[in-house]
Amino acid sequence: MTTALANEMTVLVAGTGSIGRRHIDSLRQLAPDARFVLLRRQAIEDDYSRRIDAKVVDSLDAGLAERPGIAVIAVPSSGHAELIVPLLGAGIPLYVEKPVVATRAQLEAVARAAATAPSTVTLCGCNLRFLPSLRAVRELIGAGAIGRVVRASLQTGQWLPDWRPSADYRRSYSASRELGGGVALDLVHELDAVRWILGEFDSVVALGGQFSSLELSSEDAVVIGLSRARGPVVAVGLDYVARRPVRRYEFFGEQGTLSWDLPARRVELTQVDGVPAPAFDAGDFDVAATYVQAMREFLEAVASGRQTSQDLAEGLKSAALAIRVNEEIRK
Repeated sequence: MTTALANEMTVLVAGTGSIGRRHIDSLRQLAPDARFVLLRRQAIEDDYSRRIDAKVVDSLDAGLAERPGIAVIAVPSSGHAELIVPLLGAGIPLYVEKPVVATRAQLEAVARAAATAPSTVTLCGCNLRFLPSLRAVRELIGAGAIGRVVRASLQTGQWLPDWRPSADYRRSYSASRELGGGVALDLVHELDAVRWILGEFDSVVALGGQFSSLELSSEDAVVIGLSRARGPVVAVGLDYVARRPVRRYEFFGEQGTLSWDLPARRVELTQVDGVPAPAFDAGDFDVAATYVQAMREFLEAVASGRQTSQDLAEGLKSAALAIRVNEEIRK
């Protein structure tokens, strides 16, 4: 798919680590004529920048001088706000990796900028929202398949050194509180998913910290409790230590139970009336495909002038919840 916007479009990219390169790969697939400008300290070129024939600049002003049609922000989350604010002011459509911001001060700065900046298309990278199997779970709950949801549990974890086996985990942003690491922010997918599926919550409690032998300054385990008047109550468990990767969501309703297990590629629905869950195939659990789907929605929204399904305001709400969790932990 190539949109009219994609023809000879200039893309400003801040951050060319693993996630930044994944977004560039998606753009090269969807917009093969796109031209890339990479924002890097000291404008350092390397084999990668030369391979994609990118221009490298050392300041945002220099990047804006290239007249980008869109920008992708994929630096560590602690550095998002200082890029988002001026790019919003310049009216540049933004694809921002999750979490949008890492601190309350950044949250407030970006919210102020968004309130006064020219209207522009934005998308926040909580890409699990694009998984067909998880979308189906949301639709089933919304349609009342298990009745009123009374309780839910979302569990996610993986041994941090296994995330990026070719890199030293101790040098990753995940391991650094200062760079915006720690499970509440790093694994914000779960907080985003619970909001997306069940709505907003009034009460937040959390316990967590750095408990393992991993060498990091950020939290490696947290348990979060969410609730609101008339329910549901929700437990969210996040960690960097699970030696077998887990990402499992369970919803308990008055008329049934619904579970979604990403590693097992399984959705299970148990109802009082015995109606089976819809059938799913492997593609419905393909996380890699969601990056392309998210970028496709972003490009189509920019071309049409419509907003995306998970704009900056949505991303800020999920980041705000993660920041509130960290505030609870660090009291």
